[in-house]
Amino acid sequence: MTAFGKHTDDAVLWNAFRGGDEHAYTELAKRYYRTLFQYGQRFTPNMQLIEDVIQDLLVHLWLRRATINETPSVKFYLIKAFRHRMLKTIKPLSEETGLTDECDHLLPEFSSEDSWIGRENDLALKKQVHTAIHQLPARQQEVIYLRFFQNLTPEEIAGLLAINAQSVSNIIQRALSNLRGLWRTPPSISVILCSFCQISSWL
Repeated sequence: MTAFGKHTDDAVLWNAFRGGDEHAYTELAKRYYRTLFQYGQRFTPNMQLIEDVIQDLLVHLWLRRATINETPSVKFYLIKAFRHRMLKTIKPLSEETGLTDECDHLLPEFSSEDSWIGRENDLALKKQVHTAIHQLPARQQEVIYLRFFQNLTPEEIAGLLAINAQSVSNIIQRALSNLRGLWRTPPSISVILCSFCQISSWL
């Protein structure tokens, strides 16, 4: 029996899972459950619905493991698959929630039970970041989250959102410009990016 742990490379786990290894499958589920759950909060505050969609995705992956292809990025594959299922799940509720396939009316929450703003250090900075991000348009919020909090490349984000990479770059630039305008005392772009790195390291 192969031993898998938190230091095992994603590609090794993925290929073992595709080959039917339950331990590799379990390790992947543990590794990315929190990431998917946090991303799900960008779509709905209904935690039970998010958990249901994650479970549905995990079951689907296990049942279809023999036909799933290799991937250069397990994280991107799982986020994309989860996003598709989440949008499909909440679409029937769009009239009640105001959600659309393009997520134009999403109200993302950039914290899980306020975990990333719960630390005492740099509390003022975190509050400013939190407040400023939530004033951005929904699409800018999502792109900022995927780029700086999940470290997806512009090309991966473009594939996820069905837009081109240049559009992703433009959205990021507009978001960073808007953030500077929303700040009490406008910092440099480098300071904003540094604050993203600090926050994402706590997720």
